[in-house]
Amino acid sequence: MSTHFTRRGGAPAHSDDESRKATRERRFTTERDDVPLSPLVEEQQERQVRDGASMRERAVAPAPAPGGWRATVAGASGLNVLAGIWLIIAPFVLGYGGGDPYWNDIVFGAITALIAAARFLGAYRASWLSWLNALIGAWIFVSAFWLDDTGTAATNDIILGAIIFVLAIVSATATNEGTSAERRGLRA
Repeated sequence: MSTHFTRRGGAPAHSDDESRKATRERRFTTERDDVPLSPLVEEQQERQVRDGASMRERAVAPAPAPGGWRATVAGASGLNVLAGIWLIIAPFVLGYGGGDPYWNDIVFGAITALIAAARFLGAYRASWLSWLNALIGAWIFVSAFWLDDTGTAATNDIILGAIIFVLAIVSATATNEGTSAERRGLRA
């Protein structure tokens, strides 16, 4: 006695691979599949199929940041170099008054520029340098209220202190996130 099962439409259950493939495609096809994709998305999908990336690789692999974390460190540190240079020349360009401490901006501008230059030129993993720059930025910000006598010097120090602080935090956190991602095996 032979039992023969059939699918809807009368096709035998053990039919060729094409009917199995068609069944599988129907099962995973939704109404949204009929919506046309943008040309960029279609091109990306075609490239992934051409490159042999499996569905699992495409779903699990994180999208790398443009340039990676080292580019973020270099960018933020490069801007901090410029901020440090501006702090050095600001007393002369802006014409600070007699009661304003030139030394504060010159000394801490030079330290900021040197630390940021070290990070910009390759000390990507030394996040402590950026944390030190963040402290200097906080000092410059606070010193505007305590040391500066003129509004020009105070305004400059408030703005530059905030800029140096924020850029240093961006640089330090990019390093911490980037190195921890590398330890987890997600090269960026």
